[in-house]
Amino acid sequence: MLALATRVVSEYGKVLAQVSPGVYGLPESLLPYPKERIREALRYLLQSVVQEHPELREGLARGYVYLAQFVADDDAQTIARGAASATGQSPDQGDAEPAMRLINRIKAEMEQALNELAGG
Repeated sequence: MLALATRVVSEYGKVLAQVSPGVYGLPESLLPYPKERIREALRYLLQSVVQEHPELREGLARGYVYLAQFVADDDAQTIARGAASATGQSPDQGDAEPAMRLINRIKAEMEQALNELAGG
């Protein structure tokens, strides 16, 4: 199980290395495995890694929280249209509100992930 979890997380890490930090709503199609499989692998490794490796644990925890940024591809497109609308790159102001709802959902999921890691 350790080898499989390590492979899943390693491939997920390669995706994270290629995305821009701070971007909300990345398409799930970028992920090498389904979100739940990555989440389980991260949880497993977080439980398996000894306390003497705080930098590794922190990286795994960040990856766990950041997984919330990956959303259904349709939702990612909605967020991209909303961002374009907010920056004036799109004349359709109707895209902003659905995008903000999705971003708020992402933020709530990230908060929930942090709580899970804290044991809450």
